[in-house]
Amino acid sequence: MNRSCRLSLLSVLTVALCATSLFARDALYLELSAHGDRLDLGLADFGTQRAKVEEAQLARQIRDVAQQDLLFPRIFNIVEGGAAPVKNEVPFESWRELGCDVLVTGKVNTGWFRSNQFEFTGVLYDVVSMNVILQKKYSADVTDYRRVAHEWADEIVGYFLGTKGISRSKIAFVNDSTGKKEVYCIDYDGANLRRLTSDRSTALFPKLSPDGNSIVFMSYRDGTPKLYLMSSEGGQRRVLCGYDGLNSSAAFAPDGQSLVATLSLGRDPNLYLVDLNGKIIRPLTRSFAVDTAPSFAPDGTHVAFTSDRPGYPQVYSMDINGANLKVMTFGGQCDSPAWSPIGDVIAFTMSEFGGRYDIYLVDVASGYQKRLTWGEGNNENPAWSPDGRYIVFTSTRRGRSELFVMGADGSNPRPLADIPGRSFTPSWGL
Repeated sequence: MNRSCRLSLLSVLTVALCATSLFARDALYLELSAHGDRLDLGLADFGTQRAKVEEAQLARQIRDVAQQDLLFPRIFNIVEGGAAPVKNEVPFESWRELGCDVLVTGKVNTGWFRSNQFEFTGVLYDVVSMNVILQKKYSADVTDYRRVAHEWADEIVGYFLGTKGISRSKIAFVNDSTGKKEVYCIDYDGANLRRLTSDRSTALFPKLSPDGNSIVFMSYRDGTPKLYLMSSEGGQRRVLCGYDGLNSSAAFAPDGQSLVATLSLGRDPNLYLVDLNGKIIRPLTRSFAVDTAPSFAPDGTHVAFTSDRPGYPQVYSMDINGANLKVMTFGGQCDSPAWSPIGDVIAFTMSEFGGRYDIYLVDVASGYQKRLTWGEGNNENPAWSPDGRYIVFTSTRRGRSELFVMGADGSNPRPLADIPGRSFTPSWGL
């Protein structure tokens, strides 16, 4: 396929991702993928300003991370093997012979910087015209090379898709490898695993704030179920809701200025809108059932949640003032709704009354349900990537509960990382 046709197809894909329902996007994306219509992106060896061993090692590390970031969205065929740039001369003919449409290069410089700092310059070229498409320069500590690689890859992906890349995003979740359920965080690509709590208790339902700087979660660390807020690095912890009874699963509003939380206040668990200090702004539900697992629509005007009002759990939606209650799912036992960042669909878990749990989508406008997983173990707790193109979820298909990632159409499910113990309830954020 020639370059102009390939670029036009990418343009069509970008428009489709922004303007159509998920079901139409799936069909177009799969059609393009089936025909191999991806952009041939050349990835040169990243160079150095000086012939220094530490510079060469850093250049390789940045390139390796960026390469994985560019492979993740499945819009590029990564082409290697062309000649590397020498000084400021780029051997475009070498990359044209390999069929490349664009070329990514980079250079590391530790020159006049302090020993723990470096500068990286990334350049994206049009191979045919030999023009610079994109150029960025970064300065950072050597230990922060992954962030630099992620930022450069996000710039490239964003240029072609028109949406912000997710290479710097992270996933919060619960894991029991210590024998207790603690909150952990991991980079979107399965690297940089870190434990955020060490309470030797039971933590549940972590949710990242819209800006990625905070996490709300439930914990029994004080003997009773309370909601806590902490930074995404695990510090600055404080009690958000410690009311009598149950203080459980909460979700941030899109503006990050309030949350919907499950509170029982000594009675039946209902949903309440609370501020960042845990003060109740207003009740949203007043039922004798269990209303829990809230998830905001991206525009903040609606909330999806789980309720057992009919005698078994189903997914409902309502306005942010609690009005216009609507059941969204049908058949089976449904739980864990997650509203897509695009706003057109809600992901949820459903079990066909005693069967295994699988991940489904429901179209908000039509109510049409679509199944994404097919009985390979239990598949639960879906959470969307910030760009709405991927879903992280838990699966027991390999025995224990692990984190898996798949496309928004259910394609290419794979383990996020080999994490010891069992993992639960992921939340994907910036």
